Amino acid sequence: MGLFGDLRKLNQQARAIDATHDPAAQMRAGMAQMQQAQLSMQAQTADLELERTGTPGAATILGLVDTGTRINMVPLVRLNLLVEHAGKPPYPVTVETMLPLHASAQAGIGQRVSVKVDPYRAERVLVRWGLPV
Repeated sequence: MGLFGDLRKLNQQARAIDATHDPAAQMRAGMAQMQQAQLSMQAQTADLELERTGTPGAATILGLVDTGTRINMVPLVRLNLLVEHAGKPPYPVTVETMLPLHASAQAGIGQRVSVKVDPYRAERVLVRWGLPV
């Protein structure tokens, strides 16, 4: 085209970009992503606390469903467990947890896994993949 034709085309492209640019929408999306990251960090902190203070136990996997969510290519799964700990009768619990690749063989229906149970809220259970039951 030529220099002036190219400049005109570039100017038109810039106007088209400006027409769809919405800084407020970008700010809202960024804030939503930050809130999601904070919730994720809070969940990780709670899991670390449960690892430290929880009561050791064992659980049998009754069901496993892939939620479709991946975090760093690691699937988030929903487990239906039958939890046994501290001499109490077994009780069912449903938890969502990451399923690392090294634990795939351990994550079958009927398999037993090591868990930590919140001493104050028995429905809060942390699965400890790869540890002996």
